[in-house]
Amino acid sequence: MLSNSRQILVAAVAVVVLVLLWFVGNDTGEIVPTNTTTDTAAASTPAEPPASLPRGIPRNGVLDPISIDPNRPADLLPQYPADALATDYAADAATADDRYKGKYLIVDGVASGIRRDHAHVYLEIRTDNPGVVVRADLLKDQICGPGTRACEVEARATMVRRGQKVAVECNGAGVGEGGTPLLSDCLLRGGAN
Repeated sequence: MLSNSRQILVAAVAVVVLVLLWFVGNDTGEIVPTNTTTDTAAASTPAEPPASLPRGIPRNGVLDPISIDPNRPADLLPQYPADALATDYAADAATADDRYKGKYLIVDGVASGIRRDHAHVYLEIRTDNPGVVVRADLLKDQICGPGTRACEVEARATMVRRGQKVAVECNGAGVGEGGTPLLSDCLLRGGAN
């Protein structure tokens, strides 16, 4: 049995360790700006996350709208729901091509399923129109974890379930048969979303 003074010492050390763990776990990680200039143009633009921050790590439960691909610039990407792509292509394919085709963007929605066609793996994202999905052609090499941990597309595709909320970053690739909006060179964003 421990003496009374040893019991008090063990309890004090345990309290100190718990307090330190609490502080580390509750660190907000806010970045203090070092630029103290009062440029009005800079003040009116939204703050972008610095390129030095690790990519693909959620902040406040969501990923920043920057590419998770470390080979791409850390610029903000336009975000669109899958319904918007389908609606725009159904209304006017030429105008939708001007807006989306060849542009790198983020598309989110609900997974309809994973399809395999020869060497390609596709993620189909539901839209409001039951007969139309957005088809995302997934890259062979995916990013599967925080930072830049890579894995094969097959391993990444097993993480997606029908009915799950998903987001992909891709190049717009026009419209396919039956008015299906197409996306190419896609990376699945987030863990299980």
